[in-house]
Amino acid sequence: MLTQDIDRLRSVKGRRAGVSVESVEDAYRLVHTSTQPWLRLARSQHAASDSKADRARWEAWIAALTPPSHGIRGTWSQACLLADAGGEMLRALRETLIPCLSVGSVAQEIQRRIEHGTLAPSARIRRRTLAKALRVPASYVDLALADLAATGLVEVRAGRRAPAPSAGGRVTATGRRQGLAIGATGAGAA
Repeated sequence: MLTQDIDRLRSVKGRRAGVSVESVEDAYRLVHTSTQPWLRLARSQHAASDSKADRARWEAWIAALTPPSHGIRGTWSQACLLADAGGEMLRALRETLIPCLSVGSVAQEIQRRIEHGTLAPSARIRRRTLAKALRVPASYVDLALADLAATGLVEVRAGRRAPAPSAGGRVTATGRRQGLAIGATGAGAA
């Protein structure tokens, strides 16, 4: 049923000029009927998460996809964005059905590798390679890296690879495709 709801959300696509109000309302209804049954599970994932970044993404999806108490108002583009958010949430829920490390455990494993020298200062690592090695979805590595970036242990930048932060450099966590760089001072501080 989860896969069917993901497929239904894909039907709300693209930019359309001159879309009727009824079509927009139908799109919103489709999004809400496809995601409503899953919001309870999303809330439980939020509550069980051991990662600040992971909890933040669940909060954002839950807030966006909870139907408003008043009438639905918006544009076709907004309905498409909401459908995209719903699809992302449902795909994330599907990922949680596969037993693997939690996001917090992934962050701990990355930190352990830094402390033991497996990941050396200034190392550049692709997130997909790391996800494969840890047998977790790539999104878990992204979230773990965001948590570690918040502590200053790693620096994450948009793009496939990221340079190590300079001494006293500013830590950033942006972009969907992310790379990991271990700060020269981060390994000692871990």
